[in-house]
This record gives sequence, C-alpha cells and structure tokens, in this order.
Amino acid sequence: MAHTVAEHGKRISRIVFIGLLLDILSFTIILPLLPRSLEAYKEREGADASTLLGTLLAHIAHLRAYVQAHSPSSRFLQQGARADLVLLGGLLGSLYSLLQCVIAPVIGRAADRFGRRRTLMYCMAGNIVWTVIWVFAGSFESFLLARVIAGLSEGNVQLSNTIIADVTDPTTRSHGMALVGIAFAVGFTLGPSIGAFFARMPIESKSTRNVFAFAPFAAAAVFSLALLLAESLYLFAKLPETMHFRRSLADSNVTADSGTEDTEIAQPLAEPIHAVDAQTTTENNRTLRRLNILHFAYLFFFSGMEYTLTFLTHDKFDFSNAQQGALLGFIGVTSTVLQGGWVRRIKGQSAHGDKGLVARGMACCAIGLACVAHCAQGVQGAQPAWTLWGGALGFAVASATVVNCLNSMVSLATTDMETGRRLGDFRAAGQIGRALGPVFACSVYWLLGPSTCYSVGAAAVAAISVAFVTLVPARPAVSSTKKHS
Repeated sequence: MAHTVAEHGKRISRIVFIGLLLDILSFTIILPLLPRSLEAYKEREGADASTLLGTLLAHIAHLRAYVQAHSPSSRFLQQGARADLVLLGGLLGSLYSLLQCVIAPVIGRAADRFGRRRTLMYCMAGNIVWTVIWVFAGSFESFLLARVIAGLSEGNVQLSNTIIADVTDPTTRSHGMALVGIAFAVGFTLGPSIGAFFARMPIESKSTRNVFAFAPFAAAAVFSLALLLAESLYLFAKLPETMHFRRSLADSNVTADSGTEDTEIAQPLAEPIHAVDAQTTTENNRTLRRLNILHFAYLFFFSGMEYTLTFLTHDKFDFSNAQQGALLGFIGVTSTVLQGGWVRRIKGQSAHGDKGLVARGMACCAIGLACVAHCAQGVQGAQPAWTLWGGALGFAVASATVVNCLNSMVSLATTDMETGRRLGDFRAAGQIGRALGPVFACSVYWLLGPSTCYSVGAAAVAAISVAFVTLVPARPAVSSTKKHS
C-alpha cells in the first residue's frame, strides 16, 4: 500500500511540475517586454489627456516635479518622462501583487471546498481570458484590464503547492516542493528569452480604437496563449482530484484486498494525516502566524532588492541587454542546478532539513546583498567588481531554498482539510511583501543611493534570518494521539 501511495504521488507530482513549468514560461514571457510595451502605449495615447494613460502620466509628472523641487540632486528623476514610465511600471507590478494578495486566500478556501482540480481549471480559464485580451490590447485600458484579470487568476503556484502537499507525506514533502522551485527557476531562465525572441515578430496595430487591434508584441502574447492552452488540455486530461488522495487510495485498497495485511496498513491512512489535539493545534497556529509574518518581511526586502538589481547594473555599470540577460541567466541557471541537486538531497534527510535550508538561504541572501552594496561603491561606468557576481550567487541560493522550503514547513503544520486555506494565507502574506517591497527599495535607492539601499537590505535580511532561527521550530508539533499510536 505504501509503495502504491508513493508511486501515485510521484506521478501526480510530475504532472504538476510539467503544468507549472508551462504556466511560468507563459507568465514570464511578458516580463522583458513590459517597459517597451508602456513606451508603445505612451506613443499612441500618452499625449491625449482624455485617455487613462494620459491622465496617469500627467499625475506622475506633477509628482515628479514636486519631488524634484524638494530633492533636486536625484539624478534619476532628472531624466524626466523616462522616470515616469519606470514609476508606472512599478505601480503595475505592485497592483498585480496586491491583487494576488486579495485572491490567494479565496483560492485556498475554494480549493478546500470545491477541490484542487476544479479550482485550478477555473484559474486556467482566467489565465486564458487575460492572455486573449492581451493579444488584442490595442489600448492601455485593455492592457490594464488584462493585467487585473491576470492578478485575480494566477493561482497555479499556490494550488501546485497544495496538490503536492496532498500527494506526499512528511518524509517526501520537501522533495515534492522542490519541484515547484525548479519549475520557477527554469521558467524564469527561459521565459524572458522566449519573450524577447517573439518580440522580433511585429504584428501589432497602431490603432487605439479598434477593439481587435493587436497589442505591442502581440506575437509573444499569442505564443503565451498557446502555452496556456496546452497546459489546460494537459491538466484536464492528466490531473486527478487530490483533496482526499490518501483516503481514496486506502479505501480502494481495502475493497480490493479485504481481510489481508494491506487492510491493516491502509486503515490509519483513512484518517487525516495530521490528527491533532487542541494543544498541538494552538502550537501549530502560533508557528503558522510566525511563518506568515517572516514570509512577508523576507519578501518585502528580497523582492525590493531583486527589483532594483537591473536598475543598478544599468545605472552604475551601463549594462547592455545581453549583459543583463547573462546576469539574470546566471541566477536562474544556478538556482536550477542547486534545487535539482543540493537542495533535493538535503531536504527531508533530517528533522531540521527545511529549517536549515531556509536559514542558509537567508544567510546567503544577506551576504549577497552586502556584496552588491560593496560593488555599488565602484566608479561610475567602470566594470563591476567580482562582488556583483557574488551577490548574484547569493540571490540564486536564496531563490533555490527559502520560499519553497517555507511552503513545505507550512504544509507540514496543517491538517489535510485546511492545507489550501493555510497555503493561501501564507501566499497572501508574501504577496503583500512583493507589492510593497519594490516601492520601498526604489525610494531608498534613488534618495539615498544604491550602496545604502543594499546595505539596509543586507542588515534587514540578516535580522530576519536570526528571528526565523529563534522563533520557528524545525518541525510542527505532534499530537498526543500520534505519539501514542
């Protein structure tokens, strides 16, 4: 019976991995195209005060003039309208993360009530809708609508974590969660390059009034839509419902082998995996609250520093697009190698596997940020010091370890029937950090300079890592009923 459960779990985990990889490839295609997309919309309608984009740019210009009057030394704001587009892009990114924060708990509760598979297919329908709108987004209003629907529909990562939690046990949970991290690393390595490739195929329309006018870089949007359609068909055909995965397998085994030894093995699996008493529930709830707070705090600083990294290399070292791609590619490839090798071997090997990896990842992130802070003190326009690549390595280790191991710890501290809700709350806390972090980091960067910005980030992440090691237990509490079973 145990062998059957493990084999079914591995098969479903592979299905989830393939679907999530297609989803992240589709999601990341737009990332390198966003700045030039906004420039294209500005050329079309930015000067027209009757459009939403014209109104937004006018307000941003007034805000820039006000800040310049009180901070005339800000070299970045002296670039004028170019700085306005950066702020607009940052606001769009923050809007997406805020929408994710709102919808993540809803998706988690829907997964617990209606099932993982059905909820995931609804999310896929939303993803297809927003991508179709993106293809024909001839105006900024249409593009903004597409991004709003995208923010309210993207539940694939959260649901993938929930499904993997369903089909794995505490000894294999970490290995399964690592697949999510690998899909992220591969997707963020290849997706932007795919987007840049299809951006060379211009089929966009210059019209802003035609409902069916193509968006800037519509060819990339069409390919993104094709990936989502393929993912939807694949998941519809291959992915089973997993909410009662172990109970269903146990019941089928009892029916097939009634009166055999398998019945004795299967019987305990018919109960929830995490049978907990009141004291254990209280302890685990306290742990979950701390994990949510630490997740928010970590992503607040990590996502903010990550967001400003390409600004630093462009502003300080005048990196070309190829150099930017090489830096981001180094982070993505290194993260993939680490997750596929080192992380998967260590996770689950001891009671401190997940916690130890999170602590190491946070420590490497803090060291990496300190390296970037040192590098930022270099001469303007000079070649960056080796510490830039040391900082990139720190980012890669953090990307390979922290978030997916935290997801594993959260899933182990929940009961089977509330995994979706708990992971949804956890993701919502992180999305608040992702929404606010870039705004904070960019403000510190342009007002106090890059070295100060990354020094603050390094100190903050170091403090968060100490708090994590001190406040969070390595494993969730075990109920008295399980201790005596």
